Amino acid sequence: MRRLLAPALLLAAVSAVSAPSRAAEAEADPAIQSTIASQIAAFGRGDAAEAESFASPGIKAMFPDASAFYGMVKQSYAPLVHPRSTHFEPTVTAEGGTIQHVTVVDADGVVWTAVYAMEKVDGRWAISGCTLVKSKETTA
Repeated sequence: MRRLLAPALLLAAVSAVSAPSRAAEAEADPAIQSTIASQIAAFGRGDAAEAESFASPGIKAMFPDASAFYGMVKQSYAPLVHPRSTHFEPTVTAEGGTIQHVTVVDADGVVWTAVYAMEKVDGRWAISGCTLVKSKETTA
């Protein structure tokens, strides 16, 4: 499992999945979907600056520049750089925040679940963390 979530957000992600009575589940939010899909597209083009632009200020503060952010992604989140496919699950909102699960099939056919923590920044959605979990199922 790869993780780039603050402990409180990780707890919110787990809580939202394991305690549906405290979480509101809806269809995937188009604005959240667009933010994540745009970042994944930027990863695929190698556009570090655009990819970083979808990150929250807290994530951006962890890296000296967009190139360092993108280097971390290529090393620790490779399935998100050139995925074969992505599928958005319903958006989950809980006390700790908004979570978006995305099923990702990487270039080798391995299935992953990317759990994105989202936050509103200046009226738009930003990615405040991601946990990548490898599935036991694959398409290869």
